[in-house]
Amino acid sequence: MNLLRRILKQKLIVMTVIGVCAGISSGLILKTFTSQPWSTRDIMYLKFPGELFMRLVNCLILPLVTSSIVSATCNLKKSGQIGTMALYYYITTTFLGIALSVTLVQTIKPGELLKNKNIVSQNATRSFMTVDTILDLFRNLMPDNMIMACKKLFQYQTVLENPKNESVPIDEWKIDHTSIAGTNVLGLVFFSLVLGLALGDIDSKGEPLINFFQSMSDAMMKIMNWAIMLVPISALFLISGKILEVEDFDSLIKRLGIYILTVFSGLLIQGLILLPLVYFICTRKSPYNVIFKLGPAFVTAFGTSSSTATVPVTISCLERIGIPSKISRFIVPIGATINMDGIALYESIGAIFIIQLHGLQFSLFKLIIISITCTVSCIGAAGLPSGGYVMLIMVLNSVGVPVEDVSLIIAIDWFVDRFRTTLNIVADALGAGIISHYYQKKKQNSVPEEMELYTSS
Repeated sequence: MNLLRRILKQKLIVMTVIGVCAGISSGLILKTFTSQPWSTRDIMYLKFPGELFMRLVNCLILPLVTSSIVSATCNLKKSGQIGTMALYYYITTTFLGIALSVTLVQTIKPGELLKNKNIVSQNATRSFMTVDTILDLFRNLMPDNMIMACKKLFQYQTVLENPKNESVPIDEWKIDHTSIAGTNVLGLVFFSLVLGLALGDIDSKGEPLINFFQSMSDAMMKIMNWAIMLVPISALFLISGKILEVEDFDSLIKRLGIYILTVFSGLLIQGLILLPLVYFICTRKSPYNVIFKLGPAFVTAFGTSSSTATVPVTISCLERIGIPSKISRFIVPIGATINMDGIALYESIGAIFIIQLHGLQFSLFKLIIISITCTVSCIGAAGLPSGGYVMLIMVLNSVGVPVEDVSLIIAIDWFVDRFRTTLNIVADALGAGIISHYYQKKKQNSVPEEMELYTSS
């Protein structure tokens, strides 16, 4: 009863829940009781208010991420172990996600169950190599032109040109590159980290710029909080529009039911068992005390399906729990960029699912490599709705698997995306809790040493 009262006091949660339910209901009603199918233009009109909200969120990505990370990194310069612990945490959770995805897909084998359903295309194409996908990750980590990284956030992509009228192995094709329109947030994060470390290292000389980024971070958080107030309205129009876009949702669910079950099993096991277990082992505290206090962030994630849109809400939730702001403002923006547990798990399962659909026999080692490639390709992908299936197409293309059947996954991506965004929030919040635990412990241990030095002097 007390929990219900606390939830009802937070009007934004209630309004967002109402918006989500109204979006689902209106979408189903319009789809069921309209005599003619909705045209693309009509759906565009319906989604327009939600589109404006997402454009606002996209506009705030650059200043929000850079200012938050720079200002937080300046303060954390003297506590280098925090960044190291964050790295260890991300590596651990990523390894658990890869192991879980491969285990589930190899155990349930949803692709083999659907192999005879006549939904598989047979045209295999290959115009990318796995090694190029991984190397492009490092190229995007260090953009050669920050203006290009900011202007529409272009990314570097290797392109292989197939010699005409010649049978040449793919590793001998001519190597070129192009700048594709996509979010190179990874390059911005890396530059912000380096800039923050440099500002923290030049002491008083860097204070004017440090104050600038801290003021910008506070201003961006305020603007984002204003934007979050529009979530209930945007959720209503975005969700109802998405439901109308799906031609035959019932048939799709029936055909892909086993695959959807596999994905949701992975998300639930990772979010409610494995990540909480890591938190408990590190802190000896109940992880569910943290998870149960993330209600506003969960509702925002389900309404927008955007990790970036939930950043200010997640930070405010963590600060109410007792996580220091300099840790939450460091971990959450980075986590929204590189700690994409949900999308990595989803893509790994999706890639192996499509491989099974085609009856391809890949060794366990190769499946693990494909899962790692999927996960690595997700690092730096934008925390935006449906931002992962483009990377999935690249990974499948790089190993010679037909990509036409990705459309099956894209058809339900709008729905699953909301749940995997929720998993990303759980991972970020528990990671911040673990780092805060060790930070507070180190701080307490350092106080007696400082007092001893003061007494002896």
